[in-house]
Amino acid sequence: MSNRSAGPVRNLALVRRFSPPGAVWAAALFTAPFLNDDGATALIWGIGAVVLIALFPWALVTVLDKRGDLRRGINRLGASPIILGAFGAAFMVLRLIRWTGGPQALAAVVFGMIAAYALTIAVTKAARLEWADVTYAASAVVLPVLLYLLFPGAVGALLAATAAILCVAALLSGGWATGKTGAAAAVGVLAGGGVFLWLLAYSL
Repeated sequence: MSNRSAGPVRNLALVRRFSPPGAVWAAALFTAPFLNDDGATALIWGIGAVVLIALFPWALVTVLDKRGDLRRGINRLGASPIILGAFGAAFMVLRLIRWTGGPQALAAVVFGMIAAYALTIAVTKAARLEWADVTYAASAVVLPVLLYLLFPGAVGALLAATAAILCVAALLSGGWATGKTGAAAAVGVLAGGGVFLWLLAYSL
C-alpha cells in the first residue's frame, strides 16, 4: 500500500478506535430522551440509560474477569458477556419506560439496538458479522435523525451530516466494503435504523 493511500486508511482507523460500539450507543441513549422531555427529567433518563446499558455491564464483566469468575459456558452463546449484560439491562430500561411513562424516543433507540443484535445473531451461521460494523451502520441512521430533530435547521443539518460521515467512516475502516461489511451495513440500517425510525414515528 502506498503512503498516499495509507494516510486515509489510518485516519478512518482512528475514527473506529476512538468510537467503540458502546460509546456510539451511549451517545444515542443519552440524546434520545431530550426529544420527549426537558431539562432534569431528560438528563436523568439519559444518564440512567447510559449507566445501565453501556457502563454497568462493562464494569461488571471487567471486575468478574479480573477475579476469574466468568464461566466458559457464556462463550458458547456466541456473544461477549458485556453484550449479553447490556441487552439484559436494555430490557430493564424498557420495563421502566413502560411503568413510568418515560421517553418513547429512548425506547425506540433501545428497540433498534435489540433488533440489530437479534438479526446479527440470526444470520451468524451464514456470515459471522462484526457487532461494531452493525453498530456503525445503525448509528448512521439513528444519530443523524436524533441530532436533526433536536436542533432543527442549519445547525441540526450540519450535526446530522457530521455524525453520518463519522459513522460511515468507522464502518468502512473495518473492511473497506467487503461482502461481510456490506451485510453488516444492511443489518444495521434495516434492523437497527429501520426499527428505530418506525417506533420514533409514534413517539413524537
